[in-house]
Amino acid sequence: MIRRRLDIVTDRWVNLHPFLRFLLLLALVGGLGWLAGKPGYRVFKGWRVERNMAAARKAVAEVRMDAARDLSLTVLRDGDPRLEAYQILEKSTAALRDPTHGDIARALLNHPQSSDEDRLLGFRGIATEVALGLLGQTWAKLAAECQRDPRFATMFADRLITERHLDEAASVLLAVPEAARNGAVQRGLIRVLISSTKNEAHAEAQRLIAAQMPAATTDTDEWLDLLENIPVPGLQPELLAPLRPALQQATGGELPRKALMLARLDYAANTAESAAKGAAVVEAAIGRWQESEPEALADFLGDLGLYPRLLEVFPPACLKQHPELLQPMLEAMERCGDWDHVEALLDSQAAHMPKYEELAHRALSAAKTADTTARKLAWGAAMADAKSSPLTGAYLTLQRIARDAGMADEAEQALVAAIHLGQGPLPLYADLKPLLNSLARQGHDNTLLEICASYLAFEPGNPVLLTQFAYLACINHVIEPKTVLKAMNALAGGFPKDSTIQCVLATAYLCDGQAAKAAETLAHLDVEPAKLAPGFRAALLATQVLTHSIPRDDPRIDAFPWKSTLPSERKKFRDLIRGGEAQRNATAAGES
Repeated sequence: MIRRRLDIVTDRWVNLHPFLRFLLLLALVGGLGWLAGKPGYRVFKGWRVERNMAAARKAVAEVRMDAARDLSLTVLRDGDPRLEAYQILEKSTAALRDPTHGDIARALLNHPQSSDEDRLLGFRGIATEVALGLLGQTWAKLAAECQRDPRFATMFADRLITERHLDEAASVLLAVPEAARNGAVQRGLIRVLISSTKNEAHAEAQRLIAAQMPAATTDTDEWLDLLENIPVPGLQPELLAPLRPALQQATGGELPRKALMLARLDYAANTAESAAKGAAVVEAAIGRWQESEPEALADFLGDLGLYPRLLEVFPPACLKQHPELLQPMLEAMERCGDWDHVEALLDSQAAHMPKYEELAHRALSAAKTADTTARKLAWGAAMADAKSSPLTGAYLTLQRIARDAGMADEAEQALVAAIHLGQGPLPLYADLKPLLNSLARQGHDNTLLEICASYLAFEPGNPVLLTQFAYLACINHVIEPKTVLKAMNALAGGFPKDSTIQCVLATAYLCDGQAAKAAETLAHLDVEPAKLAPGFRAALLATQVLTHSIPRDDPRIDAFPWKSTLPSERKKFRDLIRGGEAQRNATAAGES
């Protein structure tokens, strides 16, 4: 039986065309090779991964972070998602200030094998490097134990305080159990008070510092940071009197900083009595610290706003011995309006700051001297250099420099560029309101749409952002009205009394050719038409024309302030009104 079957197979093989026999043999050999080679390749791949991991560890030990980054990336790209590779990659990208560090830190935070320490490291990596909305999403997904951990809570609160979301920061810190509220949490709560603009809050902060700082033994610098953050006019030396013994007993490395803090308190107390007494305190500090602690003294003088005196004490020639004085000296020159010396300082010290910062300061100098051409050229060059910079916060640095100098147009330009890049510590969408209003006034509706699209990745659950994106996408024909309708109907169901959401829903109906549904939606609004935004009032007029409630030549249409709307709004609603008139004329002609 078996022999017969073999004979049949042999006969069939002999009768096959030679080319088919060749193909079958080739497939057989290939299959056998694959079966034999696959385990071998796995062994080789495992050996290569282990070799790269060992090399990555060695690179970290030798502080060759570029090599450590490349080797750990190779391991991950080989399909081995081991935790150690993410740890090395996070450490190396942080050291190199790599733009991808925030993404790597998030990957480490979310790794299924991460320990609490790994999650803490990952959270620290994103706390100051990603958009606040993205950080908030990450915070919301943390386990409750992590949210109550002082280490996580203080990092998140610090970012919230920096962005001036003080109530949220206080809530995060107060959620930490009382038994776990260490010095860092207490200092965070005090920072919330200091960041307030109210005198009562500053006074309460000083009472808390006076009560808690004397007991601190290992974190003196952090407490001094708090004191330095209190504006000099807000200092109340009588409340801080309990601190004087600890400040007077300083020795060693703590002596300069504590002594200058005492001088700061004495200046606040004596200046209240007479300018001469305050000046005497300053001169004593200069005589004592000018030679031994120039940087600390420069910070002290700048903090007091004594910029002319700072420039007298530290002329530009001091930079040869003390290059760390560059920033306080540059700030002092700009505050004093000494623009000739600003240009000379930038010429000699440009190598000690990023190129985009140098160019931004040159633009500032040109702006203050009314040199419009030089200002435009310098700022354009600064923006171009920031675009090619590996630093994720380059555009935001330019935005800060321009904002502080009162260069509103340049500040807006830098912030828009930072949003387009989508990297760095961007603010919440709600904090962009001044920028959005300015862009709307200028008619930059395409830029508004791009900003909304960028922020959807950071705040996908923000109803205000979703509403504005849907509206702009609809009137600019970016998304089909039916798609917008699905999203807006779901949103409107959750916010039935929100007039803005209902108006956007009506606009979507209008753009989809459902004028009757648009009219029905607008009829339920509990808002007077005159109080609606110009775009929504235009949508209402278009709806009334399309539903034959008013004629095309109604005086309200010609009298409407069309220039107060965005270009896309003007075009869209005018086209709808013309379309309604054409439809009415066609209907009348048919009836006649």
